[in-house]
Amino acid sequence: MKTKPSLEQALCIVALLGIQDRDVPLHGRLVAEHLGISTSYLKKIVQKLASAKIVKTVSGRDGGIVLTKDPNQITLLDVFDAIEGTVPFVKNTGLVKKIFGFDQKPKFMKMYDLPDLKDQQPIANALAVFGDAEQRYRQELATLSIGQISPISAGQPLQLDWTEWIKQHSAE
Repeated sequence: MKTKPSLEQALCIVALLGIQDRDVPLHGRLVAEHLGISTSYLKKIVQKLASAKIVKTVSGRDGGIVLTKDPNQITLLDVFDAIEGTVPFVKNTGLVKKIFGFDQKPKFMKMYDLPDLKDQQPIANALAVFGDAEQRYRQELATLSIGQISPISAGQPLQLDWTEWIKQHSAE
């Protein structure tokens, strides 16, 4: 499975916002500069995150991007689903059943003069492995929240205004 590059960027955006003081929206232009992406590309990512109700935008002179909920309530799966969607990795189109279902097993056996025909590991079961792997993948992503991967200071979640730091270090 290959993910979109915007997944990593979305995780970084949400992690930045997880530390950002909730009362101070982070300006989109600063976020885009800090990530090294265009503001139009940032808007596309933020739109997906906003559609998933992970972030919201605040308009006005002091506007920007903020999280809609506590970082401990936003899992990696939430961000993954916002960017990648929830469509299964592998879609069962019914082709396996059509080709290997042997709906006409007696005719098939007679044509090839087979005394018996037993599936060792039916190919449909092998295809189901992808579904099981996807379920485990999603379960693993759901175990970790943005709050759990955010830095702490003096035993408390770090809460600061990134604005000055980003302004100083985006120019470097």
